[in-house]
Amino acid sequence: MDTTPPGRRERKREATIDKIITTAITLFHQYGLQEVTMEQIAAEVDIAKGTLYHHFPSKEAIIVASLQRTFQERNPERLANLRQLPDTRARMTTVFGLLIEGIQTQKEIFAAFWIYRMKQVISFDPAEDEKTGLVQLVDEIIHLGQQNGELRTDLPDDLLSGLFEFAFIAAIQSFYRQPDHFNANETIARCVDLFLNGAQA
Repeated sequence: MDTTPPGRRERKREATIDKIITTAITLFHQYGLQEVTMEQIAAEVDIAKGTLYHHFPSKEAIIVASLQRTFQERNPERLANLRQLPDTRARMTTVFGLLIEGIQTQKEIFAAFWIYRMKQVISFDPAEDEKTGLVQLVDEIIHLGQQNGELRTDLPDDLLSGLFEFAFIAAIQSFYRQPDHFNANETIARCVDLFLNGAQA
């Protein structure tokens, strides 16, 4: 029977999760995402494999947790900055630019994140989609755009946020397909314009 006080148990749990995330991301950078196994991560953290799977069912889940924590740490400043920008185009351009900058420095890790993220977006189980991280930024941009009269208010919020994310997916496809010929500013401008104005000629 575990007699550890609840507060200490929670701190121990958080410490274990922190160590898993830090260790896994380090291994991914050293050896590549595909080469690292869950067993290797458990061994490096010095925990049982079952304990690792209890916290994270896959390597992708670890990546998502790591990036979500980064979003959460930086979001207060980013949200404040977004509110200072003049319109939806400027806000989308800024967020797209930040995301693409991260993708260019961690190509493999962000690829795994976006594949996982897209599975959430098209999931029939909305409970999986927590209002954290990236979703907070998207929701704020949409909310501010509706307040300013730039975005429609007669459409469901989840439809607008889904279109936002698909516009970004269209932007990063060019990078993953032809990274040597990728023009970030031009691609971002096109995809933001597509979101705001549609495909009508």
